[in-house]
Amino acid sequence: MTNSTNKSGSFYLRETGEIRDVYQIFLLVECPVHVINIILLLMAPNLIFSSKTLVNLNLKMTIASYFLAGVLMSISRLAWLICDLFWVPIDQMEILMYSRFVFQTSIAAHLFVLSAERAIATCRSKQYEQNSCYPVIILCCILTYPYSLLQLYSKYNFEKGREINVVLYLGAAVVSFLILMIVYRVNKKKVKERRFKGPISEAYQVRENIRTSRLLLKIFIIFSFFVGLSTYFLLRFSASLTDPKQKWVTITNGFLYDMLISTGTTTTTIVFLHFLIPDETQKKWSHILHLSCYNHNVTPESKRLRFKSIHGVDVDVGNGTAEEEARVYFSQLSQAWKL
Repeated sequence: MTNSTNKSGSFYLRETGEIRDVYQIFLLVECPVHVINIILLLMAPNLIFSSKTLVNLNLKMTIASYFLAGVLMSISRLAWLICDLFWVPIDQMEILMYSRFVFQTSIAAHLFVLSAERAIATCRSKQYEQNSCYPVIILCCILTYPYSLLQLYSKYNFEKGREINVVLYLGAAVVSFLILMIVYRVNKKKVKERRFKGPISEAYQVRENIRTSRLLLKIFIIFSFFVGLSTYFLLRFSASLTDPKQKWVTITNGFLYDMLISTGTTTTTIVFLHFLIPDETQKKWSHILHLSCYNHNVTPESKRLRFKSIHGVDVDVGNGTAEEEARVYFSQLSQAWKL
């Protein structure tokens, strides 16, 4: 196991003295970030599946899968940090190091799945609820793990494995960002031009596409900032691994890389949870904490829109929230089921 140990850089960090003391401080600093992320992610399932902000089951499943990869990544990394603090032999910790990398890569791949799911929702907005394509979405979430294993193989078996993985990350991020931008603009254009001739379910689907694509664009910007900055330190870490004279460079850049990845993951978790928490709960906590409340209304730009109901009757929808539109939609479904 010596070869993989050298690649991890940990052969520098089991020395006694100043280097080990500083390294232990780095470990203790990183631990709370993962603890916070795990606590937040354990709160997420109830919020996802009880949220009134989201209606589409595909989106809920994809976000739940994204959060699962996040909590597993933080658990793997936290377990590694604790083992390293207690001097557990490195060859016994390798599985934690590999697991952390796989789940971390899966998180990035899930962002691509989320953008693809919103693209499908946009193309099939008229019948997306009836034909939800959930087997395809589940398969895509599962495929993020074989993809992660391929990146793991590349990292440890190719001379420029880390550099190859960085290029793959960058390519997937660019494609995902472009897809989300197209989804956002297409749906905004539909609302602006009032191009709705189908049932109100299509109108609600378009609103959900706009809200979620706007959210995912924020996630991508945050994620890209942290991952992009961490990649710089990762490449410096990788370049100094084989040079024993650069021990401090290796330790410092490794720490900065790990902190940026963990902080970025926790930040995106917070942004997701803020989106899922109902407005009433946010107002309640804002009142308790004496913070300003901002009620983000998702009303269309025009004053009124007209849609066709299930029975072909024109329905006027004014400046109500998306939740009000959803209630109209589901009341129509209830009437249809009674027939």
